[in-house]
Amino acid sequence: MQDIQLKVFSETGRLKQVVVHRPGPEVDIMVPDMMEQLLFDDILYGDLARREHDVFRQVLERVADEVLDIQDLFVEAMDSEGTKLAFIEDFRRLVDLQDESANLLRDMAPADVAQALITGIPWEDTLGHTHWQKRFDYTVRPIPNLLFMRDPAAVVGHGYNINFMATWAREREPLILSYVFRHHPRLRHLKETDRLFDQLTPLLKGEIRMPQSLEGGDTLVLSERVLAVGCSERTSADAVYQLAESLRQDHHRGEGTFDTLLMVLMPKIRSAMHLDTIFTRTSEDECLIYPPFFTDDSRELLNVVKFDLRHASLHTSTEPNLLRALRGCGMDLRPIRCGGDNYIMQQREQWTDGANAFCLAPGVIVLYGRNRATAEELARAGYQVTLARDLLADPAIDLLDGRKYAVLLESSELSRARGGPRCMTMPLSRD
Repeated sequence: MQDIQLKVFSETGRLKQVVVHRPGPEVDIMVPDMMEQLLFDDILYGDLARREHDVFRQVLERVADEVLDIQDLFVEAMDSEGTKLAFIEDFRRLVDLQDESANLLRDMAPADVAQALITGIPWEDTLGHTHWQKRFDYTVRPIPNLLFMRDPAAVVGHGYNINFMATWAREREPLILSYVFRHHPRLRHLKETDRLFDQLTPLLKGEIRMPQSLEGGDTLVLSERVLAVGCSERTSADAVYQLAESLRQDHHRGEGTFDTLLMVLMPKIRSAMHLDTIFTRTSEDECLIYPPFFTDDSRELLNVVKFDLRHASLHTSTEPNLLRALRGCGMDLRPIRCGGDNYIMQQREQWTDGANAFCLAPGVIVLYGRNRATAEELARAGYQVTLARDLLADPAIDLLDGRKYAVLLESSELSRARGGPRCMTMPLSRD
């Protein structure tokens, strides 16, 4: 197989390679007592969630050259005993893993290690028998949020971020992604300087004690020059400053094209946990927005700190909102309203990820079908609103025929997990 060449300079370029994760047994074993700890608002019906995700993947495959699953990539990255053992030692340092669990993992084949790290290791497997106090607990807890591949890492230009998660429930995911980027046969060609942000490695080496969180849902590559990053419930201002400085150094060496980073100052609320829950791109000159945070007549406008990356040190200025800041960067985007003009529908549909669209190509997006008012707004903006099942049943529909498409996914289960189509994807390469 050919090396994977990282290339993401927009949110809208035709999708070439993308990583997802099909929800597996890790969602089937979740009980109500786990929900708050594992960041879910409900438990999922796993079989239906998998069917919905399979349809989502088939829609991606109508445009993308490759749709890859992170579990497969992780197994392939651990193609030597040394890599597997090194991962287990790093995992042990990260989560203070018990000796018994570490020994179990050491004795497993790579595919079994990957499965155990995703679905968890129950206490009874560690103890060798069932203990009445531990019968529903895990020495290694499941990570059902791996479904949301957007967050633990991000490709930015020709480089990538190994993010650091704000919550312990997801602390394992960036470690998995770090090993994939460093050890997968198709990614081993990447250089250390290609890693733009990484708090995990210095933490494991004992060089820092208080890592700053940065998550991929807050990272939007808007052009070859402009990056937008949310300062949110999940991403800290210090992490954004560190990323800005890394990009400035990249630009100073002549290795990077980004000259502007826009930090969007967001409320620290669960309904808007990431920037992509309130703002996503849909075409080269359009975006999908949650209106209360972006329209000029709103009292909830989100201010922006603009970082100029072209100098010997970071230069900052402020803008009243993101759309105006983008106009100053030469990007005059026409906003499409999540939920339409009705404030109640705006709130309801933003909560169910109505603003979280994912671009397969310019003007070709995927979003949850339950957000009907948003779909009507897209239709008024000239999008051909198409059900995913109708698209897959008709091979004559060409999503790259030059028209604009909004493909609606059935999502009665996936939407319960609090993430939309963009959340479920990590693009590696776009045109």
